[in-house]
Amino acid sequence: MSDVLSEPLDRAQIELLLSLDDGDGAALLEIVDEYLAMSEEGRVELLGCLRAGDAQGAERAAHTLKGASANVGAAALAGVCAAMEARARQGQPQVAAQLTEQFESEFVRARTALQSVASRP
Repeated sequence: MSDVLSEPLDRAQIELLLSLDDGDGAALLEIVDEYLAMSEEGRVELLGCLRAGDAQGAERAAHTLKGASANVGAAALAGVCAAMEARARQGQPQVAAQLTEQFESEFVRARTALQSVASRP
């Protein structure tokens, strides 16, 4: 599913975010900065819940990251978060934890791509 996506970001969503201030980029920069801060906190929470076997906590953290990632165009990461959320909701945090490597890979790809987009003049 998300591992076959070649691009970490949905360009249409990035264009939508750019259009919020007529392409100036200030709104996109603010949104990306906020996402980068909150997503790191969410990542720590999600991985901690998975290590502890906390299905409800993992479901909540994955759900939050899924929505935030989709909002900034990180579609591949949102897809992995959706899969983790579903496993945790089914009371299978150990199965959700099996997606950790894929999650970490997409997390890095999304952050790198967003930092690149946000740093454009």
